[in-house]
Order: sequence, then C-alpha cells, then structure tokens
Amino acid sequence: MSTLVVEVCEVKEVVPHPNADALEFITVKGWPVIVQKALGLKAGDRVVYFPPDTVMPPELADRLGISKYLAPLPREIDGSRQPGLRVRAARLRGQPSYGTIDHAVDPAWEVGRDMREHYGVIKFEPPERPADGDALPAVSAFHRYTEIENIRNFPDVLRPGEEVVITEKLHGKNCRVGLIRVAGEGGETLEFMAGSNDVRRKETDAKGRPSDFWRPMTDAVRSLLQHLAAGERNVVLFGELYGSGVQDMAYGLAGGAKGFRAFDIAVDGAYLGYDEKVEVLARFGVEAVPILYRGPFSWPAVEEHTYGPTTMCPPDQAGRFGGREGCVVVPVTERYDPALGGSGRVIFKSISADYLARKGGTDDH
Repeated sequence: MSTLVVEVCEVKEVVPHPNADALEFITVKGWPVIVQKALGLKAGDRVVYFPPDTVMPPELADRLGISKYLAPLPREIDGSRQPGLRVRAARLRGQPSYGTIDHAVDPAWEVGRDMREHYGVIKFEPPERPADGDALPAVSAFHRYTEIENIRNFPDVLRPGEEVVITEKLHGKNCRVGLIRVAGEGGETLEFMAGSNDVRRKETDAKGRPSDFWRPMTDAVRSLLQHLAAGERNVVLFGELYGSGVQDMAYGLAGGAKGFRAFDIAVDGAYLGYDEKVEVLARFGVEAVPILYRGPFSWPAVEEHTYGPTTMCPPDQAGRFGGREGCVVVPVTERYDPALGGSGRVIFKSISADYLARKGGTDDH
C-alpha cells in the first residue's frame, strides 16, 4: 500500500480536453485531473488534491458536488458498511482522470500543507479477511514488503534518462516465503516460512486445509532460498499469488488453480539489485513478473506501460477486466531517497485509471 497524500498543490499545467469543450486537464504533481473549464484554473493556482483511494466524509463529497461519482465502501465480513465515499479514477470523454480537487483554497495555506485532518479524510484499506486459524507469531527478520508509493505523488525522484525497469503490476495477493534464522535450545537454525504481506501463516489451518501462501514453496524456491542463505543469512522472496479465487482477475487460471510470480528478494533486509535478482530467479527456474520495458526513464514510457492488455494471458481469459492493473517502476541500480519517507526505497507504481474504474473489482488482502 502507498501513503495517502492530501495536500495543497500548485497547478503545473492546464490543457484543453480533446473531446469536450467544457472540460480541461490540469496537472497536479504527476496526476492528470479533468475539471470544468468554468473554474478558470491556470498554472500556478493552488488547489487541494484528493488522489484515488481517498475516503471522504459524505458531507464533504456533497459540498464538492461529487457524491454521485464516488464509490461506497465495501461491506465488512459481518455485512456492515463503514461510512465514507471512496475517490476513484475514471475516463471522462475517453480520457483518464485521477482523483479530484477542491479549488476553494484559503490564501494562507502554503503549498505542501497536509490537509488530511482538516478535511477528515483517510486512506481506503481493503477489509481484512480472517486468517482462519492459520496465523503464526511474527518474526522480525521475516519482514513485510516495501511500501510502494504512487509515482504521481513523487514525480521528480526518478531522474530523466536514469535506467529503469517497468514490470506489469499483477492483481493478486502479496505473498512472501523465506528461510529465516530462529533461536532454539540447541542454538540458531534456519526455518522455512511463508505468509501474506502482514501475517505469517501455518502450512495448514486449524481445519487441516493447506495455506495458499505456502503454494510457492516449491523445490525450486527452497533451493533458491538455501543458496542465498548460505547457511547463515535471512532470505525473503516476495511475489504475487494470483489465479482462480484470489481476486477478480484470474489470468487464465480456473478450477482453483493458482500461480506465483516473484518480484523481489531481500537478503538480511537488503534488497538485491535488479540484475542480480533476475539472474538468480532464472538460475533456479522461478517465474518473475512480466517485464514490459527496460531503458531510460521518461514519463511517456510510464504512461505507455500503465495501460494496455495484460501480458499474462489473452485478455478475454484474464477475468472481468482484461487490462493491466498498472505497472511498477524501479531503477536498475537499487537506491534510496529521503523524499520518500519510510524506508526511502525508490520503487514506484502507476495504476491504470481503467483498472480503478472497473466494475465488480475485489481488493481483499
């Protein structure tokens, strides 16, 4: 998940909508937003920007006149529904638009001011489904994955021309498997582990059902983990669990079949560089997420590879939505930037407006 950034922003650019005389595009950070031309916005004006997955109080959505364009929150496991409306992306007259704005900005509000508390907005989080009795105590070395920020919130971190790799972002469940040092009566030993992004899982639950999160622990994956551990290091392999019954996109799998695609490896908490990671995955025959592009970073490259059909299977076999969720952009040389906060690791996602606007989608953890 990424951070919710709701702040005062400066409009970078205003351009006409190609298919609607009454609409125009504004650019806020790296986000294209379609607004009414009657607002009269121009470059340099300040607005408050609400990105997709902002949850607004209903009264705020009513004041902004956008309630009918927002989505109700999904029902919890008990059937209840939390109050609030979820900001989405959409295509308006054939063009993608992300999020929304409030143009009525107090002149005293400086650019970059955090407005979440002022507006009473929070980030959408998919309902947490029960672990069905298969949770195990957390182990700190078996750590969760990096928070991936949306590149449109940080448009200046990647340098023009910097060598990057763009991969397809898959719609499944984050999965991690590892070989981790644990202390015992006889000293430290290495133990295989598996889990979702937040929960370490047993191989079988309380009813004896095998855990989906242990499915990727094949002989090839065990060999890869043992090779990198070298008898003493902690290794965590991260990837996406996908397929029948995982989410609304099954990528051509049916009848309960599931697959796994790896996208990162950490050794003693440090992520491998791109080339080293790809080499070791290939050596042990572990499938990786599809590569869409390798070359110099540019915004046109990000836009091109955010959209289009999935490369995992024929689009008509993908599920309800045959396009891409979006893409993930990483520098070939692993690096960090303090502008990102948190771990500071430079890795970004760009999400398709078509994916965000699809009907009947699921977002379960």
